[in-house]
Amino acid sequence: MRDPYEVLHLQPGATEEEIKAAYKALAQKYSAENYAASPLAEEADRQMAEINEAFDTLMGTLRTGAGAGASGGRDSRYAKIRRLINEGKADEALRKLQEQDESAVSGEWNFLCASAYYYKGWLGQALPYFEKASSLCPDNREYAAACSRLKNSASGNMAGNPYAGTPQGVAGCSCCDMCTALMCVDLCCGFGRGGCC
Repeated sequence: MRDPYEVLHLQPGATEEEIKAAYKALAQKYSAENYAASPLAEEADRQMAEINEAFDTLMGTLRTGAGAGASGGRDSRYAKIRRLINEGKADEALRKLQEQDESAVSGEWNFLCASAYYYKGWLGQALPYFEKASSLCPDNREYAAACSRLKNSASGNMAGNPYAGTPQGVAGCSCCDMCTALMCVDLCCGFGRGGCC
């Protein structure tokens, strides 16, 4: 792969805003819509793939806090793993992450593990990895937001939840806890069949 800064027509050390602006401009230029039924369609697809890879690499570099150069291969691996998760290939992403165990030092490694587990619906496994990523990279807003979202959803504070933010009932029970208890009482005591015993 060519130097990602060169692909996006940027100087090394470009800010996140500059990277996003350059990517947007080039993505619009090489959009498949612009080349439909054109003999240049294949070249535009190739350019777009290179632009996407450069963008993923640079954004991965920013997110991990690593510089370009020697760490470029690692960042590129992370970009590919992010892509796997986005494509729904969480198990494959987890295998690749386990091959390069950087759990103790890399916020991105932990974030991607958390994201893969989250995609699989394994929220209990995802949370410690989100927390570790946030503690390793306290200034990373993406990690903090993901961790906060998962914690809020675990406590019922999700968008669209009519009970979110409502006070807890007696002894800290929520409405859901009380409904569950009443269903258990009904099953155990047979109220639906005419009373206890």
